[in-house]
Amino acid sequence: MNNSNGNNNYYGYGNNENNNGVNGSNSGYNGYIDNRTPGNNGYNAYQNPGNNGYNAGQNLGNNGYYAGQNPENNGYYNLENPKEMQIRKKAYKNGLITGALMGIAVIMILLLGSNFLMKKFSDKESENSATTISDMNGVEDKIKTIEKYLGQFYYEDYEEETLTNGLYYGMVASLGDPYTNYYTKEDYEELLKSTSGEYCGIGVVVRKDENTGEIVVYRVYSNTPANEAGIQKNDIIYSVDGQIIRDITTDELARMVVGEKNTKVDVTVIRDGEKLDFTLTRKQIQIDTVSYEMKEGNIGYIQIEEFDTVTPDQVREAIEALKPQGLNGIIIDLRDNPGGGLGAVKEIASMFLTDKKLFLYSETKQGERTDYYTTGDVLLEDTPMVVLINENSASASEAFSGAMRCYDRAKLVGTTSFGKGIMQSIYPLSDGSALKITIGKYFLPDGSNIHKIGITPDYEVEAGEDEETDPQLEKALDILK
Repeated sequence: MNNSNGNNNYYGYGNNENNNGVNGSNSGYNGYIDNRTPGNNGYNAYQNPGNNGYNAGQNLGNNGYYAGQNPENNGYYNLENPKEMQIRKKAYKNGLITGALMGIAVIMILLLGSNFLMKKFSDKESENSATTISDMNGVEDKIKTIEKYLGQFYYEDYEEETLTNGLYYGMVASLGDPYTNYYTKEDYEELLKSTSGEYCGIGVVVRKDENTGEIVVYRVYSNTPANEAGIQKNDIIYSVDGQIIRDITTDELARMVVGEKNTKVDVTVIRDGEKLDFTLTRKQIQIDTVSYEMKEGNIGYIQIEEFDTVTPDQVREAIEALKPQGLNGIIIDLRDNPGGGLGAVKEIASMFLTDKKLFLYSETKQGERTDYYTTGDVLLEDTPMVVLINENSASASEAFSGAMRCYDRAKLVGTTSFGKGIMQSIYPLSDGSALKITIGKYFLPDGSNIHKIGITPDYEVEAGEDEETDPQLEKALDILK
């Protein structure tokens, strides 16, 4: 699945979030722009051989991950959506968060060691360091004591690994940043497997309602097990294989649904107050992220659902199919697009911007700036263009929309976008696990940062009241006629 609104995940991976295979950054960027939503945990990754991280964006999908490749970065740029990045805080109890903080101290002991500290600092500093080491030893002792009591008195059996992972999850969650996450070895392997935009699952996108906590189906892809079985948009996920869904992230739900090809998974949904049971057979799925058609008046229409590795080729195919028909204008529909890989969105922006223009730039906490330029491989140089956005357009979608407006290349129509202007980087750890850390901000070519602000369109038009009317699209067509 894939989640949306900050909580988007592919159930069955593929992927906003944010978004996200390895795509690192220049000059220590190591970052990715997240798909825009807290709760997303889905990433659009961008993979680069030798890369230490991901360029993610979105919500990115698969377990919620989407991968794309950018030969420039060492991290990943995740552009995401409120659908996409959901914090794992609720996965473990607050006590584990405390344990996490203890764990950090233990790790410091192992990495630094008392001998190193004593040599590094002056006598006075060494005295302070010795005190610190003593404190850390106390923390380690406390962790062992907690483990002892749990092992002796906790009423059920549990895996020791559960406690260990709880330390790491809690340590990261204690920061309160929904875009900074810990991945177990299994999580990270799923992320890597999903970097191609293909995944083995059931083919839906979900998001978590931040008010009710319910995980809701946001999109059902065609020709997938979910579509064939009859799962519909707005269905509420009630249980998976008999386990009732309660207080979990979309990322955790994704792991429950994704699995080996041709294996079965039982999913129960609630629709209009009624429980409906489905038995689905997982299959390999490749998501078509782009659809297109020629509208009246020779106005081309291209809808991009997210920025994945396969997306640039699909957009190029759409342009090459529409262009010979005599384009009088082009509409790029990014509504509900949670984001994706930096490399993917930059490559697509290059199809509409001449020369090598500054597409966006990033700045880390240390003040290090990295600039990203379009490639100059333009396909539609001066065809009039309108970009459709809404409150669910995040991260990579906002980077594209913002750049088009900064260079007066397109008019924007719709409602104010989500507002995701920070970047994350993935750092693999020696045991096969990984950390995703928010490391800085990204800025549009005009120097603006849209985090928690969004982009206000040139023409503000509300969505239609039903699926039969689309005043936003109608306005775009009127502008281009």
